[in-house]
Amino acid sequence: MSETPANPAPLSADEKRCLVGKLVAEVESALKVSDFLRADILRNKLIAVDPMALGEIIKVNGLIEEAKTAAFDRDHLAIWNKLYDNLSEEERNGLFYSMKKMVVPPKKLLFSHGTKSDRLFLIERGQVTIFFPKDGRNIILAQMGRGDILGGCTFTTISLCPASAVTHSEVHLMCLEGGAIGELDDKFPGLFDKLIDFCTTNGRVDEIVRNKRMEKRELVRYLAEGVVSAIVLTNEGQKTDAVFRGDLANISMAGACFATRISKKASARALLARHLHLSFACGSKDNPVSFRVVGRVVRVSSHLYDDYSVHVRFTSHLPEELIRKIAPGEAKGDDSRK
Repeated sequence: MSETPANPAPLSADEKRCLVGKLVAEVESALKVSDFLRADILRNKLIAVDPMALGEIIKVNGLIEEAKTAAFDRDHLAIWNKLYDNLSEEERNGLFYSMKKMVVPPKKLLFSHGTKSDRLFLIERGQVTIFFPKDGRNIILAQMGRGDILGGCTFTTISLCPASAVTHSEVHLMCLEGGAIGELDDKFPGLFDKLIDFCTTNGRVDEIVRNKRMEKRELVRYLAEGVVSAIVLTNEGQKTDAVFRGDLANISMAGACFATRISKKASARALLARHLHLSFACGSKDNPVSFRVVGRVVRVSSHLYDDYSVHVRFTSHLPEELIRKIAPGEAKGDDSRK
């Protein structure tokens, strides 16, 4: 039985030319049946076989973009013209063909309050109910439908879902998974920033929750200083080897915020919803205050460069007397409750 050599001999010029021609023909065949995924795979194979076959590579790129544009869903384009008007043809095709068409039956949850989600939904048909669970009841905040976006807040920021969304009727939508954004941003630098701008301008869920004051802070939040040491816990509550430090910014009986440096955005996103074992060192030299508590990460805010703010909610409230020792000063701004 013959074995494939570990390092096959390089192709001759004639063999390369023959293979390049074959790949171009296969791309054309794939495009005739609108198999864009196969066409993209074949294009990448063509580039790998002979990166100097510029004429064929340019030809294939043009054929693929033309076919994608011709097959573009015109009704979808009409609904989301505000999004696509700011994109180039390549960006538009890249975004559209990275999304999944979904038909969701009634009474199905799209996302739940306080959970992680990195999916962006574009509603094209049907009705979705936005509600907020409070005191054992589900408070309806809004009905959303054709032309509305869902998930914009958690898609563009590192935060938990501010409300819950359930389908009221059969809903037709397009879904962009967070994992697809990395590939899109590599191919089209700046596309993610355009998506953020669109979601910030047109997203309504976060604003609705804010206006309804569903998550009004109930405990005063104080400016504070100190050092926070954090250990990431497993789902079973065991300590891991992941340890980092930060500077305390503010604190309440229910939670705290501290500044830290994180070199990779993926690492910052991985903190969301994780439980941390937190060690606080506050107060002055003459009157030091230290304590430990477990908290859950509810938001990670990005600042310049590698600076982040980590927002945690404690699993149990701190004693009021402890807060007085840590932060005897004024409350933090008008939005001073946590």
